[in-house]
Amino acid sequence: MNRFLYLILIIFAVLGSLYAIYTPKWQAPDEPAHFNYIRNIAETGALPILQSGDYNQDYLEQIKAAKFPPSMSIDAIRYESYQPPLYYLAATPVYLIARGAGLDATVIVLRLFSVALGMIVLLVAFNIVREIFPDDNLLVLATIGLMATVPMHIAVSASISNDMAAELVIILILWLAVKRIKNSVTDKRFVILGGILFGAALLIKSTGYVTGAVLLIVAEIAWERSQKPEVRSQNFFRLLIILFGVALIISSPMFLRNMLTYGITDPLGLARHDSVVIGQPTTAEMITQYGLNHILFDYFAVTFKSFWAQFGWMGVLINDRIYVVLMLVSAIAVLGLVFYILRILRRRDLLASEQWWSLGLLALLFVVGIGDYIGYNFKFFQLQGRYLFPAMISVAFFFIVGLREIIARDYQRIVFALMYVALLGLDVICLFLFIVPQLRITN
Repeated sequence: MNRFLYLILIIFAVLGSLYAIYTPKWQAPDEPAHFNYIRNIAETGALPILQSGDYNQDYLEQIKAAKFPPSMSIDAIRYESYQPPLYYLAATPVYLIARGAGLDATVIVLRLFSVALGMIVLLVAFNIVREIFPDDNLLVLATIGLMATVPMHIAVSASISNDMAAELVIILILWLAVKRIKNSVTDKRFVILGGILFGAALLIKSTGYVTGAVLLIVAEIAWERSQKPEVRSQNFFRLLIILFGVALIISSPMFLRNMLTYGITDPLGLARHDSVVIGQPTTAEMITQYGLNHILFDYFAVTFKSFWAQFGWMGVLINDRIYVVLMLVSAIAVLGLVFYILRILRRRDLLASEQWWSLGLLALLFVVGIGDYIGYNFKFFQLQGRYLFPAMISVAFFFIVGLREIIARDYQRIVFALMYVALLGLDVICLFLFIVPQLRITN
């Protein structure tokens, strides 16, 4: 099985590198602002401070419409300066090493840094699924193969962004949670590793705050309930308090700095962000302008398209027939997943207790991811499917489980192999027939 894993990783690295090299500069959501955050640290030795003027809606629309020509500077696009700093600190040495080769090379190298993070995500996902279903090689490889070939997932992993770092730390927390359920880690190791990982989540992106905490708490509850009364820990709350205390100690310099910078009531800089991004469309404004029914339809349609393939700053769509095929396959997967859930509910003995809990964690990750996405859109109108990528392992796993429930056993290997090849073809098509032609600057 390992040779197929290595093949998937190598192909992902090649595709990610192609996207990193050939996607025109700055043509990924928020990429200039993320780049400026890294550059500020490298050039000044200090974290940037979000302030008035760092977001100019009119200028942003103009530069996007012009396809980011060299004559229009990105220096003032700095609205990500409030973000937690860990990803940017990690990327700063990469910037310092690459900057001597020029701006274009620096952008590509920083993008390749994200590709490397994406490869680690796939490797961790492989170990998680194998941990839950150690004897089901097809399920393991098909899940990783899908994660590695969703075109938009590759595009995000080949951009300058903290998204892949956030996905990585969440999936590492999930791995620890699954191991805790399987009694593979001691109390001490769970507390220390959990504290470090959740501390990292606090320092990377707010996406991981609720998700990481919920996964760790549920894993500890599952472990407690799986033990015999005489071996259950008598220190359930104490362990979790220590774990989150470690995380808070690790992340406290960021919170203290933000309170000193943005005010004691704004430890995440969110209030400052909201006051700076004037002109960014809010959901309330969009409902007033277009009506609730229209917005709800867009919510589903745009989210679906942008999860699979809607590139640049959401301006590059692919052929509608491809979306229709993806929709049909997705509908089949959802139907199959319903059949699978009904089957295992009727035959609960098909899964061991730790498998039930682990599936619960995957489902919980997906539900919290959806909730976080919906919650964000209550304020700002941001229908971007990439916001679901922190739960990518859950989406891919349940997608494959659903398809396999529909496909006859004798044909499952060939169908998944063909699907993998088809998605590889779609990845290449998206890059060279849609992204490059539509986003490159023409004279």
